[in-house]
Amino acid sequence: MALILPFRAYRYTAKAGRPADLLTQPYDKITPEMQQSYLARSPYNLVRVELGPPRPGDTKTENAYTRAAAYLRDWIERGILARDAEAAIYPYFQEFLHPETGQRLTRKGFIGLGPVVDYSEGVVFRHEQTLSGPKKDRLELLRATRTHLGQIFMLYADPEGAVDRLLEE
Repeated sequence: MALILPFRAYRYTAKAGRPADLLTQPYDKITPEMQQSYLARSPYNLVRVELGPPRPGDTKTENAYTRAAAYLRDWIERGILARDAEAAIYPYFQEFLHPETGQRLTRKGFIGLGPVVDYSEGVVFRHEQTLSGPKKDRLELLRATRTHLGQIFMLYADPEGAVDRLLEE
């Protein structure tokens, strides 16, 4: 069984502005045009951290990853991001339209912390082939920011609906 733990998340405060101006698609869905659009929306748009553009003259010590870390530090110091006082497991509801039927659906889940587990333990299973380039990129961002910026999408068995009941509370 997977171990799920609460954690203290950082969230945008009201100082940051409208959520629509701050949030982005997942990094691997962001086109160069989308990146420019996100950058223009707000000086606090997450794309500056998640997928900051390279600059001429970037080096090993001054680059998109080190700038991402600097943005995070600055936003925390200025109160743009604030850390929750208590650890929690965060409910996550995502509404969308079914692409074929147009029916409005809600995906229910949660965001929590979990330990790294070797695949051989049978707790976590691969669901897709990952490429070395994106893994290296995300690792460099993690090393620079010391922050997990995205989630790993996972499925879980809940035949009795216990998790759904908790999420509805």
